[in-house]
Amino acid sequence: MSSLPSKAKCVVIGAGIVGNSVAYHLARLGWRDIVQIDKGPLPNPGGSTGHASNFIFLVDHTKEMAELTLDSVKQYTEFGTFTKCGGIEVARTPERMQELTRRITSGKSWGIEGMSLLTPAEVKEKVPYIDESVILGGFYTEGVGVVDSLRMGTIMREKAVEMGALQSFANVEVKDLTVTDGAISAVVTDQGTIECDYVVVACGCWSRQIAAMAGAQIPLTPAVHQMKDIGPVPMFADAKGDIEYPIVRDMDTNMYERQHGTGLEIGSYAHRPILYDAEEIPSNAEAALSPTEFPFTPDDFADQDEHALELMPDIVGDETIGEKYAINGILSLTPDGMPILGETPEVKG
Repeated sequence: MSSLPSKAKCVVIGAGIVGNSVAYHLARLGWRDIVQIDKGPLPNPGGSTGHASNFIFLVDHTKEMAELTLDSVKQYTEFGTFTKCGGIEVARTPERMQELTRRITSGKSWGIEGMSLLTPAEVKEKVPYIDESVILGGFYTEGVGVVDSLRMGTIMREKAVEMGALQSFANVEVKDLTVTDGAISAVVTDQGTIECDYVVVACGCWSRQIAAMAGAQIPLTPAVHQMKDIGPVPMFADAKGDIEYPIVRDMDTNMYERQHGTGLEIGSYAHRPILYDAEEIPSNAEAALSPTEFPFTPDDFADQDEHALELMPDIVGDETIGEKYAINGILSLTPDGMPILGETPEVKG
């Protein structure tokens, strides 16, 4: 590997899906002299990209997010990293069914195709391991699928390097950001200082900590998303790929269930808020799995276990099926759940 350069036009901090995407698209748009650094190893430096469930539902009530999602799926498909499997958002209450009716209207307004409202029996036809008596119906979207985010990030990074636009360095830690006359001027690392005109902060739950080095504020909060993978599931014994059944979002319980090879992945956003400071996240060397994969706390998931049992009793209630993997995964949440994009108001560049 070449040594860290002393100058660059732009330094991208972070080699997860966002950092790799930014580096690739800057290169595609003609930028050169880009340096990417991450304190972790490649291809999985230890952020949330490495443990995300990676499924993508197309419909959102905001046009901007729907268009971002559709464009992302287009890119993933072009690079061969997207597996389309379909997805169903199920309703347990009349109020939720009404909301799903609104969602399909939003989807039609944004030009999304392949959508339909399903009866409980029709949901059962597509997901045979669901208990249709628990639900009133569902909202099916044909274009839902799963992306291999680590592979996608690697391809984007490699293409930017092939264009002669990017140098990428793993295991390089940022120690400080230098600001001169109100503008970013350098990134100080444990392997040297890089003078630069622009810095992209794309390091997930560490972003707030990094931005603060320059006196800027990025309102991100590291928060736990609990998930577990149970299996092997007899129904999935002959699975030929990662996913062959539609992903289910149980909207009234803020949960999801999806086939994951021979296992069933169960995830929740309904447990109590479990928040951290970036300083509490361990290094790669200290972490048992990765810095953003914390030990699972089963007491926080007790209600979710019951909800999953109600919806999919044939799998979740099968005592011969064990727990393959379970984590308190760290994600970074924003105040309004939307992305934070653009130049910081405190520091130019």
